Amino acid sequence: MNAWETTLGASFKKRWKRYRRALKRCRRKVTEKNVHASRIETRRLLSVIELLNAVSGSSRLRKIRHLLKRHLNAFDLLRDTQVQRLLLDQNRRQFPETKGLGRMLAKRDRRLRKRATPRLRKIAKAVGVHSRPVSALAEEAADLPLQRARLLPAVDAAFARVVQCQQAMDAKAAETIHRTRVAFKKFRYMVEALQPLLAAITIERLAAMRAYQAMMGEVRDTEMFLTRIDKFARRDKGFGTDLGRFREWLVQRHILQVSHFLKHARRLQEFWPCDPA
Repeated sequence: MNAWETTLGASFKKRWKRYRRALKRCRRKVTEKNVHASRIETRRLLSVIELLNAVSGSSRLRKIRHLLKRHLNAFDLLRDTQVQRLLLDQNRRQFPETKGLGRMLAKRDRRLRKRATPRLRKIAKAVGVHSRPVSALAEEAADLPLQRARLLPAVDAAFARVVQCQQAMDAKAAETIHRTRVAFKKFRYMVEALQPLLAAITIERLAAMRAYQAMMGEVRDTEMFLTRIDKFARRDKGFGTDLGRFREWLVQRHILQVSHFLKHARRLQEFWPCDPA
């Protein structure tokens, strides 16, 4: 058994274990921290499954991948709301007029948490059903042949998708940055899974990749907050007028975030390709 075979099987087992642990914590308490951690572990596991699919193509993988994507979709709105509440808390003294907005977001947070509880129960039940098949897949992963010949092209393809998205980015269309971010997450977590086999992927490079992703995440968070405020304002014109100063601050924040990321966007080429160990 070579290093590539050992690493893929071990990474799959580790990610599955961490995913289940994070899901359990989230079921126990639907906090911002637990939701965020659960989503990260879901994405990491999805990336390992993409790698496994490159060498296996098992039909069982499609079922697990579908389940994990359901998990992510179930918490999109809750995650956005929790991030918005955090930003509001950090700037409440500067913008006391946002008190009403804070109450509305808190109410939305409670409603989405309540809605999340039965979804989590269903997801946890489905995860339990998949436990044995997943364990079998982890064992099989360690015996799959020609892994290096198939895994590196899979990472190459993921990176090519990021480059394609980056080249299509438009400062006036924040959605194009979001698409780049989604593609970059997949690539980054693939690289993390294979890091022991990639000599050039140092701890420092992984940290740089995390920071690169964070820049795009900040753009997205501010954009979604602006969208939320505008939806609230359409329901209540007076509400929108009261938040004019805060909204303008968010607009300027968004402009600076987009500008900052575009200034550093070319750093993408520093992350791949790299030589295997």
